[in-house]
Amino acid sequence: MLPSKPLRERRHQRYRLLVALTLTGFGLTLLGLVRLQILDGGRYAGLAKENRVRPEVLRAPRGTIYDRNGELLADSSPSFGIVFRPFPAESTQRALEAMSPAWLARVSALVELDSAEVRSRVNFANLSGQSAMLKHDAPFAILARVEETRSELPGIEVQLEPLRRYPHGTLAAHLLGYAGEINGAELDTLKDAGYQPGDLIGRTGVERRYEDVLRGRDGVEYVVVNARGRRVSTLKESGELAPVPGQDLVLTLDLKVQRALEEVMADVPRGAAVVLDPRDGGILAMVSRPVYDPNEFSHGLTRARWKQLSEGGANPLLDRAIQGVYPPGSTFKIVTMSAALSRGVARAGTRFAPCLGGLNYGGRRFGCWDHRGHGSLDLIGALQHSCDVYFYQLGLKLGLARLEETAKALGLGARTGVDLPQEARGLIPDAAYYDKRWGARGWRSGLLLNLAIGQGELLLTPLQLALMTAEAAMDGRPLRPHVVERVGRAPAFRPARPVQPGLPADSAIWRPVKEGMELVVAAGTGGAARVPGLRVAGKTGTAQNPHGQDHALFVCYAPVDSPRVAVAIVIENAGHGGSVCAPRAGAMLRRLFLPDSLQRPAARPAPRDSARRAVVDTGVVDAD
Repeated sequence: MLPSKPLRERRHQRYRLLVALTLTGFGLTLLGLVRLQILDGGRYAGLAKENRVRPEVLRAPRGTIYDRNGELLADSSPSFGIVFRPFPAESTQRALEAMSPAWLARVSALVELDSAEVRSRVNFANLSGQSAMLKHDAPFAILARVEETRSELPGIEVQLEPLRRYPHGTLAAHLLGYAGEINGAELDTLKDAGYQPGDLIGRTGVERRYEDVLRGRDGVEYVVVNARGRRVSTLKESGELAPVPGQDLVLTLDLKVQRALEEVMADVPRGAAVVLDPRDGGILAMVSRPVYDPNEFSHGLTRARWKQLSEGGANPLLDRAIQGVYPPGSTFKIVTMSAALSRGVARAGTRFAPCLGGLNYGGRRFGCWDHRGHGSLDLIGALQHSCDVYFYQLGLKLGLARLEETAKALGLGARTGVDLPQEARGLIPDAAYYDKRWGARGWRSGLLLNLAIGQGELLLTPLQLALMTAEAAMDGRPLRPHVVERVGRAPAFRPARPVQPGLPADSAIWRPVKEGMELVVAAGTGGAARVPGLRVAGKTGTAQNPHGQDHALFVCYAPVDSPRVAVAIVIENAGHGGSVCAPRAGAMLRRLFLPDSLQRPAARPAPRDSARRAVVDTGVVDAD
């Protein structure tokens, strides 16, 4: 039986409505596809490419550092680091997983970082789109664990990177310095200089001073990633910018001299030593004790280790060679003698009142280190035997202004201009200094007695002591200490002009100084520095230390007839310079100038009772 007419009409109406709805749906879909594919196709294609293509930084190795003979001092070696890669924009779920407490806890334990630090680096990576370095130079065990848990730790990957390497460990550590990972504050300051998270930046020494030269230029490559943020392939059509290594440096440092100096300073708890080439001011060796291994910073320090290095009482990060300041003790008598000769206050044969073990002045008695007295001496003999009483009288005749001017002319009490960072100034007091401290005319001439023998307010760095010695060896010619000889493939460059005028004078002025210094070693307080067949000129010193035992000092240059090395050694809380520092200088000179068969200690003079430090009343006394 056929359906009734009204029923058929209702069925046709429903059919037509269904067809209309279907056609409308297809039409809307078609319009949407047209809009996506044609009208907005370019914009979405760009977004899709950004989602699947990620730029990755190719770290540039830092420049290599060599000594003057081409011996390697610092370079870069390949290593593996643990990094966090940010996820594509559409992978919000994966990004949330990477910030979960469980993920943070596992990653923190894996890379041995505090979870707050990991969170901070991950957040920065997600905001900047750049990878975040979580651990440099990861050991194999950690690398294996990362590979085993790739699916469980989204965003964590292994990256090849250059590692700063110092093949000689602690050797010349303070001079070379170290490079560490740039921090957030530095990134904000140096963002226009092209630094990226994870980059190395020089912290101390040559690494810091020549950061712009040693630092290379990072490259970039574009990689295809999947929705999980994993690398799939390299996008060849986008090209690749290869990293440009930093420029190499050739230092004035001589590894042979450095090793010799390191050996004689090996057992020193605290102190410093410098060897200069008096011909041009090049630093041949520099040692500071205690020392650290710069490789530790390349591998990454724990918080406990950093606290130990930076907050410990010994302060091994302090470069005592250029940052430590000490009273120069009797080594300063070289300056006092030079001032007297150049200003016509005394001549080589000048004699004053004989030394009877002390000098009464201003109601006090200022003692000589030899309380038995030296008797009557001329100027050369006074330097040879380091007679305090003679130099007390010489200081009074000189006056403060002439002594201060001579010291500053030799580069003392001011930065030498060495191409190393954070050099200390030291102190050469003048009348303005004492006026500020004691009030105008509130100080007396008696302070000259202390200054003339290197005590009082005088403070010098070991580098300044070496500079003073080198200039004395070269008849007062000013020198500019420097540590870099050549940059890259460029020819050796001449250092900048000295910051001090020097004290150039007729050889007749400097001859008595040199003669007295040579006698110090040949038949005076520096006899322990004697070297068979080598003429050595030097000066011992022992400086009072209000915080403990006296500091020991010794300066010298050799050979006398053609100076090639000028040496300064300072050892804290060690006693007499003649018995502590002079033997070390002699041992180093034997290593440098004698054949192996002749490298035996020089005969040391028998100890004398008069070599003990004499404390007489309240006067300052120096013992050598």
